Amino acid sequence: MIELYLDIDGVILDFESSFVDFVRDFYLPDLPTNYILKSWEMGEEFKSLDIEEVWSRFVNSDRFSSMPLIAEKESFNNLSSAFPLHLVTNIPNAQYSSRVANLTLHGLEYSGLHLAGHFNFGDENYPTKSQKIKELTKPGSKIIFLDDHPKNCLDIKSNFPESQVYLMDRPHNKELQDQSWTRVMNWLEFYDLMKQRIFN
Repeated sequence: MIELYLDIDGVILDFESSFVDFVRDFYLPDLPTNYILKSWEMGEEFKSLDIEEVWSRFVNSDRFSSMPLIAEKESFNNLSSAFPLHLVTNIPNAQYSSRVANLTLHGLEYSGLHLAGHFNFGDENYPTKSQKIKELTKPGSKIIFLDDHPKNCLDIKSNFPESQVYLMDRPHNKELQDQSWTRVMNWLEFYDLMKQRIFN
């Protein structure tokens, strides 16, 4: 059996544009409308800002629960009807309900939503993605994993060597090369690869 484990921010939902728009609207009005994040670290990206304050305001705003889709609804739901599809997202526990609201807004269907990732938000019990997937996966299942952060991709590949790991192309990971993953340029390229499995 194939099991899909997909990241959300930068893969399913457009976190980057939503966050940049928030920063422009409330903090840096001269930020260009086509501004592209160059770093994973928001404190490095916006050194003039108290990034903890900005982050707190953003995740507690309506914008965090209404981010637009990167994925396409019909193809996403096609995958979730063909395979167990788990979403594994690296956000604080307090934002779980906002994330559910955002996914519901877009009519996405999935087997489960789980919090895990390389950043633990100061919570020593916050699991990595490989720890969470180990809890969820059924013996003998084939794991397919999609994320835009190389740390998560390496975490999965090192703990599940037989898994298929895909890195979603984003501006902040373009320079990274590794044999541990297959790079996909966008959601539809990933879907086309998975579609071959549905119909073959």
